[in-house]
Amino acid sequence: MTRRSCAIYTVGVICALLLVSGIALMVAQVFRNLMHKRLKKEIVLVEGSRVFESWKSPPPPVFMEFFFFNVTNVEEVLNGEKPEVNQIGPYTYREYRYKDNVTMLDNNTKVSAYNAKSFVFLEDKSVGDPDVDNITTVNIPIWAAMNKAQGFKSIFLNFMIKGTKSRLFTTRSVQELLWGYEDALLDRIASSSTDVERVFGLMYKKNESSDGEFVFHTGTQNYLDYARIETYKGERMLKYWSTNESNSILGSDGSAFHPLLNKSERLYVFSPDLCRTIYMEFEKDVEVKGVPAYRFTPPRSVLASKEENPANKGFCVTPKECLGTGVLKVSPCRKGAPVVASFPHFYLGEDKYIEAIGGMAPQRHHHQTFLDLNPTTGVIVRASKRAQVNILINRISGYPDTKLLKETVFPVMFLNESVVIDDASAAKVNKLLMIVKVGSNFPLIIVGLGGIMLIVFIILLIRAHQQKKRVKRIVFTKAAYATTTEEDISYSPANTKEKDDGQNGNYIGMTTKTEQ
Repeated sequence: MTRRSCAIYTVGVICALLLVSGIALMVAQVFRNLMHKRLKKEIVLVEGSRVFESWKSPPPPVFMEFFFFNVTNVEEVLNGEKPEVNQIGPYTYREYRYKDNVTMLDNNTKVSAYNAKSFVFLEDKSVGDPDVDNITTVNIPIWAAMNKAQGFKSIFLNFMIKGTKSRLFTTRSVQELLWGYEDALLDRIASSSTDVERVFGLMYKKNESSDGEFVFHTGTQNYLDYARIETYKGERMLKYWSTNESNSILGSDGSAFHPLLNKSERLYVFSPDLCRTIYMEFEKDVEVKGVPAYRFTPPRSVLASKEENPANKGFCVTPKECLGTGVLKVSPCRKGAPVVASFPHFYLGEDKYIEAIGGMAPQRHHHQTFLDLNPTTGVIVRASKRAQVNILINRISGYPDTKLLKETVFPVMFLNESVVIDDASAAKVNKLLMIVKVGSNFPLIIVGLGGIMLIVFIILLIRAHQQKKRVKRIVFTKAAYATTTEEDISYSPANTKEKDDGQNGNYIGMTTKTEQ
């Protein structure tokens, strides 16, 4: 075997091995599975893992924006006319989040923690001064008290209302409405009822505090359990609602999600503020700072009526207290206060709620809640949690000031809690994604090399074929000359005139014979 033949044979064998092994690895997804297996081991809530420190103290800044609905026609509302409101905000706060009292449990398969939060006002991102700006809105303490004091109790409460000069609507500063103020009526009630707070505020006791103890799965046993809630305040179920399905605590707390997400799955998030679990579904592909992500959003069915979504029948406080699509009465977990939750401006809600209040204008871009998650790592690259606080106002027997009121879900304020991944974290995620991509696509590199070797092999074959034809032509020419015999050759002088050469004799010419 010649050196050239040996080279062609070697190239052919290497080409075949590369192509066969590369295609086999692609079909079996060996490298992709290896990279995913490595990810599952890396993304766990244990000391020293890739994500543990960022889970305890998330680096991206979180902002909390508050928007209030200022009532402009209080007297008309008290006379049964349609309320008119105008939106004022945002009043923006930097929210600092961290996991407190982190404790590993059950051989690192679970971890307990408290979600601690604190807020710092940001003047440059706000429309005004919360200590100065006043808002006219529903007087929540009096409505909570009237809903609780029914029957003969209403007589005593009416005396307290008149004594404290409390009205159904109040004007307070943004600071007071958010972080608390001493209410005269609550102070009077608290003197005879120790379970009543003298101070009221929408965010009262939520600054530098936590929601209670969570126990999470670390994901060491199953990556799908990563950050999944095992218990909240020591319980696996809530006790506010009428069905087990409604009381179920499912999914994560919204701060972390398992890796290797797919578009068909439904993500569950437990919200202590809503006193329930909500779910989110894939909407579209997005990209944030170069990081690809899936956008998940809560569908209309989450807050749908029991007629539209029978699974929600458990959220009816009583069979008679069952609101329509787009709102959720959360009074069972708000000490009986007629608090109703919804998306801002009743987004995804029934038209009757929107049309009942002048100034409502739901818009998807401004009022939709969403999560943008990188599907490979489960990392949150952008998110906005948007929720609205409302009060259900209506005629209440025993309270003459309410006799002209129409039943209305009255908006008080809405919040927008948002976060976008910081540049440093985005760079780390992109680097990890590149490693995963290269590792997962390594069989393609092998197939590519096999393709290059195939081209080289074909070129060598063509050249070998051309060389073989050239050799055959030379051999054929030599054979033609070899078959020409001596008798076919005549000898003649080189010149017609003989010329003697003393040293070499005469010059002689040879020519092939021709037919005479």
